Amino acid sequence: MKIAIVITAKNEARILRSNILYHKEIGVCKVFIYFDNTTDNGKSSISDIDIVEISDAVGDKYDDIKVLEKFTQKAKKHHTARQCLNTYDALQKSKKLGVDWLISIDADELVITDKNEISDLNSFFSKIDDSVDLVNFKPYEIVQDRSNFNNVFAEASYFKITHKFNRRIDQIYKSFYNPFNKNYIKFSYWYGQHLGKAALRVNSKQEILPKNVHRYVYANGESINAVAIKGMLHYHMFDAEDFIKKFKNFKDRPNHFLSGNKVESLKLLCRDIVNSKVYSEEELKNYYKSNIMFSENELNSMVKNRNRFFLKRREKAVIKITSVNKVFSKIND
Repeated sequence: MKIAIVITAKNEARILRSNILYHKEIGVCKVFIYFDNTTDNGKSSISDIDIVEISDAVGDKYDDIKVLEKFTQKAKKHHTARQCLNTYDALQKSKKLGVDWLISIDADELVITDKNEISDLNSFFSKIDDSVDLVNFKPYEIVQDRSNFNNVFAEASYFKITHKFNRRIDQIYKSFYNPFNKNYIKFSYWYGQHLGKAALRVNSKQEILPKNVHRYVYANGESINAVAIKGMLHYHMFDAEDFIKKFKNFKDRPNHFLSGNKVESLKLLCRDIVNSKVYSEEELKNYYKSNIMFSENELNSMVKNRNRFFLKRREKAVIKITSVNKVFSKIND
């Protein structure tokens, strides 16, 4: 079983090497990294890892392929269009290398097949039925409970379970200060994407194309035979430094996704705060602590599964996941 991953990275040197070493440890044999106008030392930080292939974003390589026009025509403006083209390129390379499965993720995402024991991708994929061409790894999101991590993958263990509770009374909110209108805005405790990322069967009988960074279709437009599992950890805005880096990367991103839908208001607010002249670097770190980060009391309340009225929540809000920590204990040893 040959398993590969593809990542489009921009200024992710802080976590990129650890991401690759983790996935190598759980069964990945090839890693395609596409750098998207990066300005940090990301390339040199991973150049010695034997399974890595480093490239720049694919550019105009596929401009003549009609089924990819959705991405090639918007690649200059939309980061996600470039990301889809990079995944498509990695898929073609994977076919030539005899790879069985290609997983498309971000640098702040890790795939897991077990919550407590070290994951085994080879065992996991060997059990996938031959008729299945896509596995959707649905995310858990990190609980942002610290202002600074040395190695977040090795140290973090609490993750949010769901982006939406069935009962409104169980929903968890955070209030963010908007310095532009001097008001507080209430947002859900789940900050990032909830659609997940996918693993693609490389030698599918029908050609697979990206629909967006989360979804794929067959080239003939038919839906892919897929299965979904809760199997990805998303370390979104995991500490103050990552918060600042992430939204500096977003400085020139448009207000609308590739689909035309408007970007979530929380992302737009964070982007504008980080890139405005309102806060200094130190003040941005304090903003993270005061608005985004969960206090010890808030974390304890979620662990005990109490809602804002101190009643028992029907659905759990957070879970402790230690399988990734164990990988890094092994790597460090």
